[in-house]
Amino acid sequence: MTTQSTTETGHGRRFVLAPNVAPDWSQTMRVFAGISFVCLAIALTCTWFGFWPVLPFAGIELLALWAGLYVSARRSLDREVIQVDGGAIRIEKGRGRAEHQWELDRAWTEVVLKRLPRRWEHTQLVLRSRDQQVTLGEFLEPEERRSLARELSRCIGPMASWGRDDAAPATHESDAVIAPVIRASHSLGDRTG
Repeated sequence: MTTQSTTETGHGRRFVLAPNVAPDWSQTMRVFAGISFVCLAIALTCTWFGFWPVLPFAGIELLALWAGLYVSARRSLDREVIQVDGGAIRIEKGRGRAEHQWELDRAWTEVVLKRLPRRWEHTQLVLRSRDQQVTLGEFLEPEERRSLARELSRCIGPMASWGRDDAAPATHESDAVIAPVIRASHSLGDRTG
């Protein structure tokens, strides 16, 4: 589950991808404090009645819970920003800040959605440009990844204008010019043969 926001400016498009993994840190700590209170109350009660081995196991459980909540909260800070603007594509990835950055040439970039052979229904979204390859949206669900690939294909690459609505009439005009030539050669072939 992710959140994806797309904004269109006068010059390009911006995609911000973020996993929807956990609530904010203060809510997570309140839940952890509540669970810890109940767990330690039970462990201390058992210790009071002589079942002291319960206390170390309760501590191990709480430590494992805290570690899981911490990793989940850190992963919720992951961001991928794709800025398609003019002739360039800028990609930033990081946790809380831009840790990795790429800049690709828009006309030479290809959007590739490939199926991974050893995983059921799992795909990988890649932007390829000359010698660079950037994997995007690893935390996305397969349907979200397909949707992102469609949106990126509309605005990236040498044939990006073919997918836009304002380019559709030009496509139909060129089809109209080519179609009579094909019909003429076809009808010419009927006369001779």
